[in-house]
Amino acid sequence: MTAVTVSPEVLRRIEAAEHEAWLDMDRAAPPDIRAALGMECTASGDGAIFAIAKIDHIQFNRIAGLGLTREITLAELDKGIGVFERLGLKNWIVHVTPESHNLAQLCAARGLVRHSRTWAKFIRDNTPPAPVETDLAVFEIGADRGAAFGQTAVKGFGMPPVLGNWLGTLPGRKNWHCFIAFDGEIPAGAGALYVHDKVGWIGIAATLESYRGRKAQQAILAARIAKGIERGCEFFTTETGIPHEGEAGPSFKNIQRAGLKIAYERQNLTRG
Repeated sequence: MTAVTVSPEVLRRIEAAEHEAWLDMDRAAPPDIRAALGMECTASGDGAIFAIAKIDHIQFNRIAGLGLTREITLAELDKGIGVFERLGLKNWIVHVTPESHNLAQLCAARGLVRHSRTWAKFIRDNTPPAPVETDLAVFEIGADRGAAFGQTAVKGFGMPPVLGNWLGTLPGRKNWHCFIAFDGEIPAGAGALYVHDKVGWIGIAATLESYRGRKAQQAILAARIAKGIERGCEFFTTETGIPHEGEAGPSFKNIQRAGLKIAYERQNLTRG
């Protein structure tokens, strides 16, 4: 694994880009989808609590950004834990970065332990991406293709179709750039870029099973980086779980092929 050293300021910026992307995804959710999924997004301290009652998975149930700008209180941490407990969620995490002030100590005081899945936080500069050879065609799409974007993403992830209706609201939204890899007229893969404070957050990357191995994600990654450079991004960031021994970890490999390097390992803490 290739790692780099980032300053505390850059760490806060790349964390903020991810945090803001998720906040805006929450703002984009229509009321009927929010009700159907039991979505909640609540501020706590300098961070936010993201929760979806109907999907008991750490991707959607987490505390992010807490302690990045200042020391926090137990009450601020307890507010987030209380949301997960009230919703009956078992799979939730608290992100702890190397700059999260006293968050790790407060988590220990509440008996939280490391989750089995540690995430790597990646960073890349704004060097132009290398061309990717693929027989698929990658295009940025607008609101008129939002449904195709959302459904391609959730099919690739293997998640409920209602999530596609939510993600389908992102194309055409301010600071979002959404891409689809096409096989002719058939969507094969999807990915998004969110721009915040000259940092491009790369997320929502999924490829349909029947198209894996045809470099869809590598091509979509390159397209997102090129778009971010056009938008004036100084850095790009993304995150994914570090593969356990014996796991293939395709996302982990694709990210590094696109020139992103590990900035740090981000601890995920949860109830023991």
